[in-house]
Amino acid sequence: MPNRLRRRGQAGALATWERALITRYVLRELLKPFGFFLIVFTGVIWLTQSLRVIDTVVNSGQGAGVFLEFSVLLLPAAMSIVMPIAAFAATLYTVNRLFADSEIVAMIAAGMSGVRLARPVALFGLAVMALMAVVTLWLAPLATREMRARVHDLRADIANALIFEGRFLHPAAGLTVYVRENTPGGEMLGVFVHDQRDPAAEVTYTARSALMARTDDGPRLVMYDGAAQRREMRDDSLSLLQFDSLVFDLSQFMNGDDARNPRPSERFIGDLLAPSAADLAATALSRLYAEGHDQLSGPLYALALPLIALAAIVGPGFSRSGYALRVAAAVALAVGLRMGGFAAKSAAAGAADLWPLLYGPPLLGVAAALWMLARRSPPGFARQRPTPGVQA
Repeated sequence: MPNRLRRRGQAGALATWERALITRYVLRELLKPFGFFLIVFTGVIWLTQSLRVIDTVVNSGQGAGVFLEFSVLLLPAAMSIVMPIAAFAATLYTVNRLFADSEIVAMIAAGMSGVRLARPVALFGLAVMALMAVVTLWLAPLATREMRARVHDLRADIANALIFEGRFLHPAAGLTVYVRENTPGGEMLGVFVHDQRDPAAEVTYTARSALMARTDDGPRLVMYDGAAQRREMRDDSLSLLQFDSLVFDLSQFMNGDDARNPRPSERFIGDLLAPSAADLAATALSRLYAEGHDQLSGPLYALALPLIALAAIVGPGFSRSGYALRVAAAVALAVGLRMGGFAAKSAAAGAADLWPLLYGPPLLGVAAALWMLARRSPPGFARQRPTPGVQA
């Protein structure tokens, strides 16, 4: 392809079929680094997010299978974050390589305008945008909802956590449980419970044995032959109560009401933009609109950022000395647009009628990139970088 481009650049304008061939060639070259960057960036985000669920998995006494399940459920949300970034990085890498190999120079010398050069990049961006729309509008809410339900189930299943003997477990915030031994009959021996739920006082329970009782109001831990030591944080005083039997309520750590109310990020687009009365009773309309239009506008960045990367390299006013600065400016613009999107979402979450702001940053990026590419004059570009062997 490079040699053919150079020959056609010297011979004259490209035919329609040759332009289509170039479009397919550039698309193939874009897809290779996109796959690489998508895997790398998704892996980084996935790793940082998976660290959050390790405590939940370990403290609930689960194994590697549950951790793997949680890790898979984290992937859609991670992909929705990195797909525009991967498309931007892939475009920068590919266009830079094509320019260094003089392929873009030959294309423009043969009469391809900056806007025409944007066609394969725009098609690439549209393909990534379609894929991102599927992830953002369907897979991510579905996985996030399932993830939260599974975490709630693990935290609520206190009895399941207590079957692991010889380990200090934290099945819920402010609760530490230790069981020395579990008998085949379901009795727990050597029980230790440390309750830090009340900031004014800490209570430590020790018991010779205990049983788990399930009631209509939630699980109860019935402890026998033990003591409760209460420490007042105000004056650091201690009090001791010995008991023959004591019932400890575990249902307070289950947070059942919170689990029944899906967060905006767990809702599908129809529920966000046309909420029911029950949805509005649980969540403000502005927050639902902000999340819904963020899901709709997010894929637009997959089109805007690659076009910005292309315009940074083949836009008007190119010079070798200013190349690094232009790439840095493209990165800064991409970051600025994404930060503008976050700011617009925050503003829309406070006022429902501000949702159109969410579409501003990506559409502005597309318009700015196309404007820069439209100013790219093919003859001027060719004069700045003459093709070897051709008289000026």
